[in-house]
Amino acid sequence: MTLAADPATLDAASDDLAATAAAVQAVDVAGPFAPVPDALPGSATAEAALWVSTRTAAAVQVLGERLRGTSAGVAGAATDYRVAEENACWQLDGLAVP
Repeated sequence: MTLAADPATLDAASDDLAATAAAVQAVDVAGPFAPVPDALPGSATAEAALWVSTRTAAAVQVLGERLRGTSAGVAGAATDYRVAEENACWQLDGLAVP
C-alpha cells in the first residue's frame, strides 16, 4: 500500500483546524442563559439553566481543545513527512551512480 501525502495540504488542514478551534471556543454559550436566574429567581428552571449553561460551555471548550490537539497532530504528520522525504533524498544522494 502506498500513501502519498502533501505536507502543504496537511499544514493548511492544521491551520484550518486551529482556526475552527479558536472560533468554537469563542462562542458565548452561557450568555443567552444569563437572564434566566434573574427572571425566575430561586426556581428549578433558573438552576437548570445555570447547570445547562455551565455544562454546555465546558463541552464547547473541550471540543475546542480536541480540535487543537487534532491540529497539532496533523502539523506533526506534515513535519514527519517532510523529514522522511528529506532523509530519503539524502540517502539517494549518497548513492554513487557511474
